[in-house]
Amino acid sequence: MITCKNVTKAYQSGENWFLALKDANFEIKQGEFVSILGPSGSGKSTLMHLLGGLDKPSQGTVEIGGIDMGKLTDAQLAEFRNKNIGFVFQQFNLLPHLSALDNVILPLTYSDITTDRRKYAAEMLAYFGLGKKLHRKPTQLSGGEQQRVAIARALITDPPIILADEPTGNLDSKNGQYVFDMLTMLNHFGKTIIVVTHDHVLAEKAQYVIRIQDGELV
Repeated sequence: MITCKNVTKAYQSGENWFLALKDANFEIKQGEFVSILGPSGSGKSTLMHLLGGLDKPSQGTVEIGGIDMGKLTDAQLAEFRNKNIGFVFQQFNLLPHLSALDNVILPLTYSDITTDRRKYAAEMLAYFGLGKKLHRKPTQLSGGEQQRVAIARALITDPPIILADEPTGNLDSKNGQYVFDMLTMLNHFGKTIIVVTHDHVLAEKAQYVIRIQDGELV
């Protein structure tokens, strides 16, 4: 499903350039649960952004389903992400002025799903145990509840790929285990799960581990 070929990402700071990612090569097959493991500053978030179509490589290619992400326009990338990739972030990235329900509905605004969107989103949140908190703003929810809203939002368009960037980083051990168990369950239902983490215990629970250090796969 996902193929990285000689992927390099360079950034410029003033007159200086530095390589955040160097010549990465690997494949992730459909339905696999993969963790990308590395310390802070190792390049793992850069790699996740490239896999999610949030950035383009300086060299090499990232292909998803045979599509070269680097050749898509910004508009095409946005449409591709909406249909194919669900994102779960450490900071949740919920819009603070919207309710839990409206945060989950948001991706449907840009999709071609024609079902009753509010009903569909409400059912999704109820599945995650938030049926009585549909209209609460993010600041009125606990960290674990916010992450469940974020997972519901990631799933609402039924994407085949879930990218999770440090999804348990801001949670206590109980809620962190809940999130991991939820990702595992989604994998059992056929979703391709990619988790970026510095947590060795979490990473080793995946089927495969991609280790990265100083921008290189080790």
